[in-house]
Amino acid sequence: MKLRVRLQKRTWPLEMPEAEPTLGQLRAHLSQALLPTCGYSSDARFAITLNNKDALTGDEETLASYGIVSGDLICLILEDAIPAPNLPSSTDSEHSSLQNNDQPSLAASFSPSGIQDEQLSDSFQGQAAQSDVWNDDSMSGPSQNSEAEPDQDVVDMEEGTGFYPSEPMLCSESVEGQVPHSLETLYQSADCSSPSDALIVSIHLLMLESGYMPQGTEARAVSMPENWRSGGVYKLQYTHPLCEGGSAALTCVPLGNLIVINATLKLNSEIRSVKRLQLLPESFICKEESENVLGENVAKIYKDLQKLSRLFKDQLVYPLLAFTRQALNLPDVFGLVVLPLELKLRIFRLLDVRSVLSLSAVCRDLYIASNDQLLWRCLYLRDFRDGTVRGRDTDWKEVGIFKYQD
Repeated sequence: MKLRVRLQKRTWPLEMPEAEPTLGQLRAHLSQALLPTCGYSSDARFAITLNNKDALTGDEETLASYGIVSGDLICLILEDAIPAPNLPSSTDSEHSSLQNNDQPSLAASFSPSGIQDEQLSDSFQGQAAQSDVWNDDSMSGPSQNSEAEPDQDVVDMEEGTGFYPSEPMLCSESVEGQVPHSLETLYQSADCSSPSDALIVSIHLLMLESGYMPQGTEARAVSMPENWRSGGVYKLQYTHPLCEGGSAALTCVPLGNLIVINATLKLNSEIRSVKRLQLLPESFICKEESENVLGENVAKIYKDLQKLSRLFKDQLVYPLLAFTRQALNLPDVFGLVVLPLELKLRIFRLLDVRSVLSLSAVCRDLYIASNDQLLWRCLYLRDFRDGTVRGRDTDWKEVGIFKYQD
């Protein structure tokens, strides 16, 4: 099992040979391998947490019982640490307080940069040795010389496997004051002069994030397509590698305070209207900032990008992609329908009876999956358990629906 360990604003890799390690085995590995590598004594006292607050207890319990899987991030809170003499001078004051048995405050350990690191770190590839360190601060290495003049090798390591930058990569990961670098690049090259311009730039980026490729330009996320803005109307054309033989077009028309986005599909010489979506620019664009000609701080211009990404992709992009593949007689490549039955059942059992019945009316595939007797037995025992002894030939769906309607 490979884990990431966060200690004093740094993230370190840890690999455990056990197939199902316990919390006690993890604690032993941390004491014997990681702490000396970080410059602390192996006798240092620490608490293992998942959120930098609540300590995990029960050394006999497996990590899986806490929901910890390979690639997860765990946080350590030092209680009593003795730093090694070769620690960086920039942390001398912090470690001196640890020598006096002062526990570091949660506010210092649970920093905004730490939160962002956890949000962006969905998977882990631990090819680096345990002595390698990913520094989330501006420090480029453990030596004083590296702090004064960053070493090229260290920079390459930070940009390689296992490093997770603090800036968001996708619009769905944006937070207040931070937007993807690709959005900044697009906005600065688009010469935007209105909130509508700024909104269309973000719409174009969301199409790129979904795999669509613009027609008329080779620079996918560097500049807007040619003639994307003409006569107060915005026109964007795309192709998708999963939909060869068809092309999609977005025609965006400002109507009062709204922007109406019409998505069309072109197959051969036939054009079909697929989807229409209305957006309110002021919900996602700060008007005062967008009208600033300089536009130096793009992050101040956009707001609620997570909501915009979810809304636009769920209501336009994914239906457009599904409709295109259906029109081309291609099988579905995403969505609930194409999941294996096992995964469908895992999802269905989290729903209530009403939601499962609604799903069964969507299509034949979901109807078949939702009729599974194991699923209905699980729903019945969860929601309607009584003292009745039932045989093996029980129709659990019938019993569950009867209880639901009762």
